Amino acid sequence: MSAPSPSRGLQAARRAGGTVRSAVTGSSRRVQAAARADGADRSGLSALISVHALHAAGDALVAVALAGTLFFSVPIGEARSRVALYLVLTMLPFSLLIPVAGPLLDRFPHGRRTVLAVTTGGRGLLTWVMAGVLAGLALYPLALVVLVLSRAYGVARAAAVPRVRPPAVGLVSTNARLNVAAVTAGAGAAAIGAGISAVAGSGLVLQLASVLLLLGGVLALRLPEHVDEPIDRAADAPSLTAVVRFRLSRTAAAVTGPLAAALGLRAVAGLLTIFLAFLLRAESAPGLLVGAVVAAAALGQLAGTGAAARLPEKRARALSLVALALPVLPCLLVAVTGSGLWVVASAGAVGVSISLSRFALDAAVQQHVTPRSISTAFARSETGLQLAWVGGGAIALVLPTSASVGFTVAVLLPVLALVLARQLAVRSR
Repeated sequence: MSAPSPSRGLQAARRAGGTVRSAVTGSSRRVQAAARADGADRSGLSALISVHALHAAGDALVAVALAGTLFFSVPIGEARSRVALYLVLTMLPFSLLIPVAGPLLDRFPHGRRTVLAVTTGGRGLLTWVMAGVLAGLALYPLALVVLVLSRAYGVARAAAVPRVRPPAVGLVSTNARLNVAAVTAGAGAAAIGAGISAVAGSGLVLQLASVLLLLGGVLALRLPEHVDEPIDRAADAPSLTAVVRFRLSRTAAAVTGPLAAALGLRAVAGLLTIFLAFLLRAESAPGLLVGAVVAAAALGQLAGTGAAARLPEKRARALSLVALALPVLPCLLVAVTGSGLWVVASAGAVGVSISLSRFALDAAVQQHVTPRSISTAFARSETGLQLAWVGGGAIALVLPTSASVGFTVAVLLPVLALVLARQLAVRSR
């Protein structure tokens, strides 16, 4: 296959840029209006949404640059080994999030703005360095640290959400606004980054990511002071041991079901992300199909976000069970028929399910875990979710590039998680 000429790449980038520009402009206006609604500008939610959108855009650009370097620029056999190395490296540091990041934030709650700034701005500095070492082994440890900082940001951001929630808005709706901003910014940045990468290479994409992340770090420092303040100290110190044990048992029961569902779906996402990348490349799938799969996943996340915002927050376990069931049928139909249409439908269903399950998990943690321990709880869940994604990706690397095999495994993972989540939900009644 011959490489595209620079002029053709430039024309494609311009066409993509025009389409993306109009879509992103309209979406950004709607996101900005939603970000300021219901007192979000006064509570600090609007400011956090701006930080989170820059975080998501920067992460999307980093992902585009790494995909071009690790996967698309090398033969498929070498790409498999590079992806395997990257997955192994991503597993190693996440043990730090449980014993270090979460308890550290719980012990020093007044530093949440600083943590958000350091994890965002620090990634900005590292991505600028990465732009100069794309061809060397130094890329891997740098990408590793960037990933760790991204997950640490997620822990701090989730712990900050209850502190910026407007009184008239629930936790699920608050998380939905953040996710809409993240998906919109991430999708727009990924499309623009792909065009830049085709014309100027991955280095410029990383430099753009660096600028956005550094800006996000500056904005994080300007978040309102009450982000660092506790919500309710009295609720953190029950006086009777029996009450503590009761609350702990209720907390475990309320959180483990949504966590099991989120873990299963995150494993499916990791599996299909890696598996489809190799399958579509091995079969020389048309660009229209690849674009449809990516678009379906992004639109699915937005649809899941909108649906979650309209559902009762107290039904987190039921929401997680629905999320697990959604991708089973389309994935089964792909395994049976091999139809590209059902591949697109599966990507959309997984996108919806990921959003629903994440909102269910966040709502369960934010409702049932005391503020004193919430950062530790989010650190544990973030670590588990990332390891589940890596586990799903590792499974994809050892599977043959057969749609029937890959999507059969994709059916089994949510079914197993559905059984586990259902058992935990029944026990908690």
